[in-house]
Amino acid sequence: MSQASNAPFNSPFQQLHGRIVVSCQADEGDPLDDLDTLNRIATSVLRGGAGGLRAEGVTRIAAFRSLTDLPIIGIIKAYDANGDVYITPDFFSAKAISDAGADIIALDCTARRLTAPEPWTELIPRIHAELHRPVLADIASLEDAVAAERAGADAVATTLYGYTAETAGIRTPSWPLLQALVAHLTVPILLEGHITHPPDALHALTLGATAVVVGSAITRPETITRRFVGVARQKNLHFTNDQADDAV
Repeated sequence: MSQASNAPFNSPFQQLHGRIVVSCQADEGDPLDDLDTLNRIATSVLRGGAGGLRAEGVTRIAAFRSLTDLPIIGIIKAYDANGDVYITPDFFSAKAISDAGADIIALDCTARRLTAPEPWTELIPRIHAELHRPVLADIASLEDAVAAERAGADAVATTLYGYTAETAGIRTPSWPLLQALVAHLTVPILLEGHITHPPDALHALTLGATAVVVGSAITRPETITRRFVGVARQKNLHFTNDQADDAV
């Protein structure tokens, strides 16, 4: 499936070309899990120059829609009995976030979802036909991405790299995966996940990513603080070991 054939759905991705999208989310129980707080975070990142937002849930998407005309990538998270998270798993979820004002519907398009009651191979054409929204395929591998493009996805994002059984626990961007996506796909490619420093975003754009989605490194003080504290603890441990060596 080429970009040309998806022309009616390309506009939001054209707007995002070369931009930073900020994912404004908070897990249940997080101190930031409050609509007014997330609204303020979204307002701040928009003032900082974000080219778009990624948001979870109808209420948050609707609130962010009132803040900006820039593209909003919408999702709904669902959890199975094992606690595994799935992104926008059915048409009901897709319609809800479309009605709330999302410009782009993101779906879990990994191989694990092919046997779901509503597999993404069926959801993509239905979203196009009934909601008239572009679909962003959240993937974890080149194979996922190629299959999603063939099924009609309008763009792909590396969102689920690190969150499938094959990639579990990886918390750094896969530059080889990005390079493979650029080499094999014709649809826009968003690098999402594990970006912690501005040079990472620049590198992704240089390699050919259409846009970069950044979340925790911008919006989550707890995660940012933990990173700094970790460095301080390493330094303190090094200092303590040096003291022990001196005492020997």
